[in-house]
Amino acid sequence: MTRTRAAILLAGAATLLLAGAAAAGGFNIYEAGARATALGGAFTATADDGSAIFYNPAGLAFLDGMAVDLNLMPVIPSAEFTGAVQLDGSHATGKTVDQSFPIPGAYWYRNTGDLTYGIGLSAPFGLGVEWSDPEAWVGRYSSYDVDLATVYVTPALSWKVEETVAVAFGLDIAYADIQLNKRSAILYGVNPEVERLVEVFDARIEGTSRINVTPTMGLMVKASPKVTFGVMYHHQKKLEVRDGKLTLTNIAPAYLTATIDAKITQLGGAEQDGVTDLKLPHMLAVGVAYQATEKARVELDVVHFGWGYFDELALDFDGTELDQTIREDYEDVLQLRFGAQYQVTPKLLAMAGYVRDESPQPVGSVSPLLPDASRNDYSFGLQMRATERVTLTGTYMSVNFEERSNVVDGVHQSFETETNPAGTYDSYAHIFGVGIGYRF
Repeated sequence: MTRTRAAILLAGAATLLLAGAAAAGGFNIYEAGARATALGGAFTATADDGSAIFYNPAGLAFLDGMAVDLNLMPVIPSAEFTGAVQLDGSHATGKTVDQSFPIPGAYWYRNTGDLTYGIGLSAPFGLGVEWSDPEAWVGRYSSYDVDLATVYVTPALSWKVEETVAVAFGLDIAYADIQLNKRSAILYGVNPEVERLVEVFDARIEGTSRINVTPTMGLMVKASPKVTFGVMYHHQKKLEVRDGKLTLTNIAPAYLTATIDAKITQLGGAEQDGVTDLKLPHMLAVGVAYQATEKARVELDVVHFGWGYFDELALDFDGTELDQTIREDYEDVLQLRFGAQYQVTPKLLAMAGYVRDESPQPVGSVSPLLPDASRNDYSFGLQMRATERVTLTGTYMSVNFEERSNVVDGVHQSFETETNPAGTYDSYAHIFGVGIGYRF
């Protein structure tokens, strides 16, 4: 046996975090409520149900009484890969398996006069990418199955400073659960002229972060009967994974089994502890809503994501030979979100939205873990007041990714060219949403 293909493991373990095909730039999920999703997420200056705890907690101050809002947004992503053409004219292909990720949004609030308080549960980062036929998938040395789930629990307090102005403060109490599966291979042969790639490890990484607490804030100003301004801010996070587990399974052919067992022992054993930090960006939204007529309302939001905070991922395992720092180099980006609604009848509200979402991911980071791309999203939905106390909401969003290649002018641009295959990704996602609100 000769040299390893890279460090025998984990260029792809590199992201205990990146669960791809998410619904907003990078791996953000901005769909925290069915009504807001129908409006393309342009909800910062409207924020008139429980999901205001996520979109702008200042909106709580203008709500009456006490209510519960429960939402579920199933996300159905898909991605296809077409590899760069080889010298013999062939190219690799790949496709993700059929998956659905139910994204929750659960909220409760109570108005006591000038003060309104509430608590919400959302999942603003995550999802997953699982590629079909992992034994043949060309990107398996980076990842063949990755999942990330984050949970934010947010208590919030909103104060109506005066009849037209409210401010709010809350805490995002969060943790993440991560799992990554990949293969590793070595070059083997009696001499360099006859070496071939032989798979020797199946690696599984999993871990849960510590609880992290950061602030969230909101402002809402009803400048006139027709115009409302809103501002929302969620602070960036560093989720510390201190109980990560790495499991190496020997999948080498029989003639290499003993050698690879010895290598696993040399690396520190088949099971190892690991630590890393998952950096999540801040979210800052500024919105303006205009009540065009008694029945029609429109809103435009600009959302800034501080993805520049996600610059690298440092991995530290028991086996020091596996330690590495992975370059990510994400960039801050802006989203444009537009929403419109029309009161069809006193009990029926129609909504639609559009999103232009720029990807923060540089071409060097595009990989099977997260083949992110800029996109255009289109949404629509209906809300019905079933009774004086109950509202029902249904929505749909189409997420249209632009094609994304890690090959530019014929050159493979990946930061990890040995594990990330050269080629083009074409992704798509369907987002459905259902919501039920109950006013006590």
